[in-house]
Amino acid sequence: MNDQNRYAPPINGQRPIKRRGLLDGLQRSGLRRLTTIVGSAGYGKTSFAAQWHETLVALKVRCLWVSLEPEHCDQRQFLLTLLDALQPLLPDEGGGLDAASLPVPSLLSILATRLRRIGEPLVLFLDDYHLAQTDATEALMAKILADRALDHLKLVLISRSPPRFPLSALRLHGELKQIGVADLGFSDDEALEFFADRNLGLSREQIGALNRRTEGWAVALQMVRLLVHDNPEGEAVLASFDGSNTEMGNYLSEQVFVQLPGDIQQFLLQTAALPAFSRDLVSGLFEGEASALLMDRLADHALPITLLAGEGGWMRSHPVFNAFLRQKALRQGFDTQSAVKRAARWFEAQGDFDQAVRHALWGGSADLAARIIETAGGWRRVYATTRGGTMLFQMISARAASIDLDGFPLTTLGLSVMSAKAGQLEAANHYLSIAERAVGGAKAFAADLRVVRVLLSLYLDHWASSADLAALEDDLLKPEGMELIHRALALNMLSYNYLIRSDLERARHYGHLAIRTFRDGGADFGAMHLYTHIGQAAFFSGDAAGAEEAYDHLIAEVQGNIGAGSDLDAVGQVLKAELVSMRGDLKAATEPLSWALPHLERHDTWFDLLAAGFMAQQRVLRIGGDAVGAHASIDRVRSAAKRRGFDRLTRLIDGERCVLLIETGDIEQAIRNAELSGFGRVFIQADRLNTLAIHLRGTTPALLWTRIYLAQGEVARARETLDWLKTCQAERPHLLRSIELQLLEIRLLFAEGQKDAASAYLCDLLMTTPLADYSALLRLEGPADFPDMLHTLAGCGQFPQVARQRLIQCLEQVYRTDPVAAVPRVETILPGSDLTDRERSVLTLLSAGLSNKEIGRKLDLSDNTIKFHLRNIFTKLNVSTRTAAVTAARDRGMGLR
Repeated sequence: MNDQNRYAPPINGQRPIKRRGLLDGLQRSGLRRLTTIVGSAGYGKTSFAAQWHETLVALKVRCLWVSLEPEHCDQRQFLLTLLDALQPLLPDEGGGLDAASLPVPSLLSILATRLRRIGEPLVLFLDDYHLAQTDATEALMAKILADRALDHLKLVLISRSPPRFPLSALRLHGELKQIGVADLGFSDDEALEFFADRNLGLSREQIGALNRRTEGWAVALQMVRLLVHDNPEGEAVLASFDGSNTEMGNYLSEQVFVQLPGDIQQFLLQTAALPAFSRDLVSGLFEGEASALLMDRLADHALPITLLAGEGGWMRSHPVFNAFLRQKALRQGFDTQSAVKRAARWFEAQGDFDQAVRHALWGGSADLAARIIETAGGWRRVYATTRGGTMLFQMISARAASIDLDGFPLTTLGLSVMSAKAGQLEAANHYLSIAERAVGGAKAFAADLRVVRVLLSLYLDHWASSADLAALEDDLLKPEGMELIHRALALNMLSYNYLIRSDLERARHYGHLAIRTFRDGGADFGAMHLYTHIGQAAFFSGDAAGAEEAYDHLIAEVQGNIGAGSDLDAVGQVLKAELVSMRGDLKAATEPLSWALPHLERHDTWFDLLAAGFMAQQRVLRIGGDAVGAHASIDRVRSAAKRRGFDRLTRLIDGERCVLLIETGDIEQAIRNAELSGFGRVFIQADRLNTLAIHLRGTTPALLWTRIYLAQGEVARARETLDWLKTCQAERPHLLRSIELQLLEIRLLFAEGQKDAASAYLCDLLMTTPLADYSALLRLEGPADFPDMLHTLAGCGQFPQVARQRLIQCLEQVYRTDPVAAVPRVETILPGSDLTDRERSVLTLLSAGLSNKEIGRKLDLSDNTIKFHLRNIFTKLNVSTRTAAVTAARDRGMGLR
């Protein structure tokens, strides 16, 4: 290289891509004592450094550029070249000096002296530093950087290998900037610009995908650009491009591989099939420290190999370089698959079963993968760890045809569970049958089969028998005990099955035991599921705060460990939406339902979760007055129920369609729908269809026809139906059902003219249940005049004042959400009166003889809101007419004229 070229940045014949992000970052951080730009061949190190040099020169920063060659491994040549590069900056120096004859220490002293005379900052770029990198030149660099009198000298080393002299002091003082392959790789926008100057016909998406596949490696992008330009089948080039491509392979061979020592080449080919490697893994695979020691030397050659984040010192080759190595290893006859299978056994020995299975499959041995899962607990791996192991079984499932599943019954049960969770119910039954056939009558697997059968009953929407549950409890009591995850799943299934029978205390008891057992077994993924059972048991028993706490725990753990938007996150959001919608907080329920319910319709779920989401959405739409939207929701979720084979959910939805029709006054259509969907008159006294303990949500034939008869004015038939329903219950229904039955009883008594009895029922309901947490039941129970009826009953006899206030609180919670009949917030009660400010304003205008509409216009409130305030006033003043309210207010000295 001639001197003119040595002391100037290389000129790129093509327009280089401006690395604006990197340049802006360097500009913000300022010049450092040492900046290293390190990467393997083809990463555009020199091109980027030249751009930085150009930028600094434009900013009037003094810069020097020196391109080094192998001859500069000699200390003397290295120092002489630096002195020569300085000459233009110090034209008066060096006259008559025979520097070539001086010893190295003298040359270093002269260099330091001349650098000190340059008082302003000087940036010295040393390109291809690796060519001059020896212990001797490294020692010179260390001395220059240690000289505090040379702080104005800023060194930039452009190299394929990092410097080996000490850097800790520079790093500690913030005087070190390191730029590596992660920084040098092109961003998607830069790749798009790189391809923009040619008419190549590639879309933004294609270029982005290519850039991600090549990890922004400049030489790979350049190679593709040339290949696409010369080949009309551009898409085919993109699809097939990797390190096995002839042109790319030649480049990597000539520029990278052949320059490596033989033992490094051997190591790279031996490990070519491994997706990543570490010192410990290499030592285990090749039985000795020799190969592991080679890893320490990889950094010396600036190979396209990345050190992965995290512990263990794991490394991986660039995908393009790895494809080249795999192809070369194959041509040279290396048994790379054997190394991958040995890696699988190594991971198994370390207890990392996920990686063990993956490596077994990468090594082409599905049987080895199945054996590893079988030994690790089979189906238990679905629930193991924080994130669960369904992905392992999905990978096994893709290779199931090549596995002798009869030899791996626990793994096959895992495939059954995984399929059920994915909604592939036929596949779940198929794998269960294989496992049952494989074990025959072997007692060793009886408990595994039993707990998985009960689990599948959840996903298949089948009813587990009492004998099944008793057998599970017997398994838990056996003296030989059970493995922790097995025990936890058995407790999980008991919790769920007692929940759906309304045995809520036992459901919560077994749920808490299951959580502790899953956690003891290191299976946080399994433990998270229990919050669904515990929360629902609390919800149906009247402990809304306990339910909310359980759902919040579930959502927080899932989002922290698995991620927002996951299946379990959707489960938690749907269940919480059911809770908050029941207390009338429609806004808090609407947003999560908008994404979580459709998510569950397509992913891991079971009947109760979809039922909870569906009922919450119906509640939101019906309270909001959107009957059309409620019917559309019914149509969508019913399709999902049919698709998933959830017959109980289909029936629940059909019943809610009938209830919605009653609510909108379409009684005849409700009757027709009931007769067509299994809710006809013939089923009014069908015991199982009306057993409330096993119907946690939705209507039943007797409940539906009680409402139909009330809507038709057939009070006697409604009474007969409701009385039969209450007397036929062998088990006590949960709290929400009890509230529903009491509300129906109140409506019936009022219709029968028994207002005192209805008033007493209402008082008991308000004073003995947490109705404020379930106030939506008031809004959804009766026709539009239902609140008027309740206010009338609250004004009867000796109705306690506190009960009236609780009633008003409950009604305000659900009526304030109505966009038509919005209710203002609960306001401060004035001293000496139980009327709010707003109610006094209404009463004052009422005393002036204004109509409801006129009062509404004065106060900027809707007609329905004025009616609501009047009901509250009538209740508080214990009157039933407008005139009586004004008179009572005057009698109490409330300042009305």
